Amino acid sequence: MTHAMLRARSDDGGRVTVSLGDSILSDVSPLMVEVDGRVASAWVEAAVSSATDELVALDGTLAGLREGATVHAAWSARRVAGQPVWECALTLRNDGEHPVTITRMDPLSLSVGATWRTHAFASAWGDEFRPIRGHAGHHLVLESRSGRSSHGMIPWLGLERGGDSGPGAHAEAGALTIAPAYSGNWHIHAMAVGYLTAGISPWQFAVELAPGESVVAPSVVLTIAADLDAAAVALQRAVAADWLPRTPFTDGVPVEWNHWWPYEDQEVNEQVIAENARAAAELGIEIATVDAGWFGAADPTSSWQEQRGDWSSVNTARFPSGLEALGQSIRDAGVLPGMWIEAEAVGAHSLLRAAKPEAMAHSVEGRRPDPSYRVQTESLDDEDTTFLGYVCLGSPAGREHVLESMSTLITTTGARWIKLDFNIDPDAGCTRTDHGHGARDGLLRHYEGLYSVLDEVRSRHPEIMLESCSSGGLRIDLGLARHVHGFFLSDPDYTDHHLEVLWGVRNLLPPIGILHWSWSQWRGDFPPAYLDWATLSTDDFDTTLRAAMLHRFGVSLRLPELRPELFERLRVHVELFRREIVPFVRDGVLQPLTPTPERGGFGERAPSMQLTHPDGRMLIGAFVLPGGTRPHSVYPRGIEPDAIYTVTDLADGEIRRISGAELLDDGIVPLGDEAVTSWLLLIAPVS
Repeated sequence: MTHAMLRARSDDGGRVTVSLGDSILSDVSPLMVEVDGRVASAWVEAAVSSATDELVALDGTLAGLREGATVHAAWSARRVAGQPVWECALTLRNDGEHPVTITRMDPLSLSVGATWRTHAFASAWGDEFRPIRGHAGHHLVLESRSGRSSHGMIPWLGLERGGDSGPGAHAEAGALTIAPAYSGNWHIHAMAVGYLTAGISPWQFAVELAPGESVVAPSVVLTIAADLDAAAVALQRAVAADWLPRTPFTDGVPVEWNHWWPYEDQEVNEQVIAENARAAAELGIEIATVDAGWFGAADPTSSWQEQRGDWSSVNTARFPSGLEALGQSIRDAGVLPGMWIEAEAVGAHSLLRAAKPEAMAHSVEGRRPDPSYRVQTESLDDEDTTFLGYVCLGSPAGREHVLESMSTLITTTGARWIKLDFNIDPDAGCTRTDHGHGARDGLLRHYEGLYSVLDEVRSRHPEIMLESCSSGGLRIDLGLARHVHGFFLSDPDYTDHHLEVLWGVRNLLPPIGILHWSWSQWRGDFPPAYLDWATLSTDDFDTTLRAAMLHRFGVSLRLPELRPELFERLRVHVELFRREIVPFVRDGVLQPLTPTPERGGFGERAPSMQLTHPDGRMLIGAFVLPGGTRPHSVYPRGIEPDAIYTVTDLADGEIRRISGAELLDDGIVPLGDEAVTSWLLLIAPVS
């Protein structure tokens, strides 16, 4: 492994040298700040307060401010879990006698030159992690202005060089990845000269600091490696070891059933939940989650969007026995209950709006979300254009409402799993000034409040599993990753789409932090998700399951109505996941073995991916998608040529003994008849 390093210097206003082996990648001031309209990127006299391998830190008074302004900046880069991964942090303090206004506070600044290939991802509902490829000879602006971190673009940029020709050609290989750790609006500006900065978005943002006040900027994570795959592996290991909350229960990687796509909120009731919970127990599934539709007025036709926020009300037309009995019925079936809640959201017709007006998020000028995004916010109020559709967690009343709503739901139902949804585009956030925040830092304070509430929920209920969802995958970021146990990848889950999203998200998250269901039985009309479940073959059903087993595993199916042969195949795969795959998900890292599959029949049509366990074992998932042909061979990573390996086909238990040299030369030939379209292959070194 090529050694990566950061080194702080106090000369020339404070600089940080970023190097990979003998190659210096960047040597500039590490921050970019704007105070009272003036840009500051250096200190008057920088002090190196730490210069160890684990922590690099500079601090002092910022240079270039208006006369009379004095702002102290403390910058640091903490190495994460011994990996070539650094969390860059910045705290600003007003040491002057008058208020100052901060409109930009980027904790990462690099100058790497123009000879790099760039990799990024656009993101929208059902279109998460769509690749964007280019080179650093062009300006590149990545950002979110929707108020959700991954609605618009994914908070991640990859830079890679190496090779003899084309963009990124360079005698020395190398890669950098930059990931803002923030759930709201962020930015990465990469200029064509190779100068880039990253942090919270300066769009519609400002925070006023009174004398003596401080603000902590959302951090940015920098990874340095020989190539982007090595950077992804390093970041996965760092996030798994030092970032995601971990408990014995969540590390058990329980399998989940969720009611949503087959029933939505129109066909769900307590009988449906009880019947599916009993079927889940028979299959070996450990969690049965009740999604939206359990709350609100006693009306079997009510829509979940309109009454969000009324979490103390139960829709007794669907659940006449109440929530406590609902949780007990799930436990009586032999599984643990899970519950959905969109705790931050407020429906246009919810009773909460009148009951807690002091907690409502408003944009007092009536600004609507940035029209460059396909707005996802449900149930806005046309008669009150200032209403943003959510509770402002910058306010004490908002934090209390969300905390008590989640906590009461957990204690009433005995839930062990909470699916925390957020179908709102907050735009630039709440602009009220009676919440404890200013007119232009409401979004920052909302997310600070959310993080603190989630930490308190986990403290009160240490055995809970917190799953983050946001219109599927529109709030996936390393800021929220510190406070939840896993992320739902996307609402659609058809296999082509799932695998494309998985290829992208492994640049940010390890398998223990990822959840996506296998191909669901959709009640609604979404053409890409159509399957003829009456004629679906067991081989094709197996493929839908196996594609979703390289991370946390769940299903959203009408379990009691599955054809007997499909029910049995699901039971076999749940048992296989629990017996063989859980250790790889809990402790392993994801590495692609082929290029990315893409939605719509594009990209790699015979993709394969590897889970690598720290003990040297490997698990390969290989798939044939529509339009693809069976691969002649699959080539695993990390093979030692002088070692001997056993290769076990987990479908039939057949074991082959193959030398490392053969695996490197010839790969693994997938077996089985022509109807087989997926394989799970376990590779283990022979001691």
